[in-house]
Amino acid sequence: MDIPEMTEHIKNFSLHNCDNKGFKRVLLQLFGFLGQGKSSFINTCKYVLDDTEYKIYADVKNNDGGNTTARITYPLTDTLTLVDNRGCSVMNTYETGEIFAQLGNLLPLDQEVEWSKDLKLVDRIVAAERYVQSSDFIFPIFVYSVKKGLASQEVPEIKELLDIAKNLTGICPVVVLTHKTHSNLRDVRAKFEDMDVERIFALENFTPEDHLKTRGKHEEVLKLFLEVIKDIQFRIQRFSDPEEEREKRKQFVLRYIYETEVKKREEEMERRHRNEQRPVTTAEQRNCTLQ
Repeated sequence: MDIPEMTEHIKNFSLHNCDNKGFKRVLLQLFGFLGQGKSSFINTCKYVLDDTEYKIYADVKNNDGGNTTARITYPLTDTLTLVDNRGCSVMNTYETGEIFAQLGNLLPLDQEVEWSKDLKLVDRIVAAERYVQSSDFIFPIFVYSVKKGLASQEVPEIKELLDIAKNLTGICPVVVLTHKTHSNLRDVRAKFEDMDVERIFALENFTPEDHLKTRGKHEEVLKLFLEVIKDIQFRIQRFSDPEEEREKRKQFVLRYIYETEVKKREEEMERRHRNEQRPVTTAEQRNCTLQ
C-alpha cells in the first residue's frame, strides 16, 4: 500500500469488522518513564493522520519534562484513541502501582492522577469503577527515548515492567523508540530485543522546529499503526467479554498492590529487627557516657 492507502485503511479501521465481543474503541495506552518523547509522539501521530499542518496537541515542554499529572486522551480516529498516561520517574512500588492502574484502565480518563501511598490506590480504583468504560479495548505502547541510552543495570527493571504489562493486558507491549537518528539506537534496540520484545519501532518525531513532511517519517508512523491493528484483530478474538476482561485487570492490579504492600512492611520489620539486634558501637557508648 502507498501512503494514502495506508492512511485510509487506518482511518477506516473499526472493531465492528472484528469479532469484537462488545468492545467499542481502542485505547492505545502510552506508558513509561518521564521525558521519553510521549508528547512529541502524540503530536506526530496527530500530524500524520489528522492535519495538513503541524499543531501542538500535547505540550512537549511540560509533558516530556515530567509535569503531566493526568491521563489525557487524544482521539486519532473513530476507533483509535491515544492515552498519555502519567509517567514515572523511578521504579518504586508506589509509582509502578499507579502505572498499572492507569494501564489497566482502572482510573478515570482526562482527570488528575496522584501517587498514592499505602493502600489508598485501592480506594481510588474502587471509587473510579462507575467512571471507567469496560468497552474500551486496551493496547499497551511503551515509549522510550534512544537519546537516554539504556544502561545494563536498568534492563531488569524495564523487562519486569514490560512483562507485568503483558500479563495485565494480555498483549505484548509494542516498544516505540524515539530519536532514532541518535547514535545509541543500535545498542538500545539490541537490549530491547534481548528482553524478548516482539515488536520494536524506531522513529523520529516531528517537532515545532522540524515538521517538514517526509515520506520516511510518515511511513514509519503508518506502518506502526498497521501492525497495531493486526495485533488488535488477532488478540480481540481470544478475549472474553469486556466486563470480564476489566475484572481480570482489576484483580491483577489489586493483587499487585497488596503483595507489594506486604513485602514493603516485611522489609520494614526486618530493618527494624536488624537495628534492634545491632551491637552498640564504641562511639555510641562514649556518647552515652558523656551524656
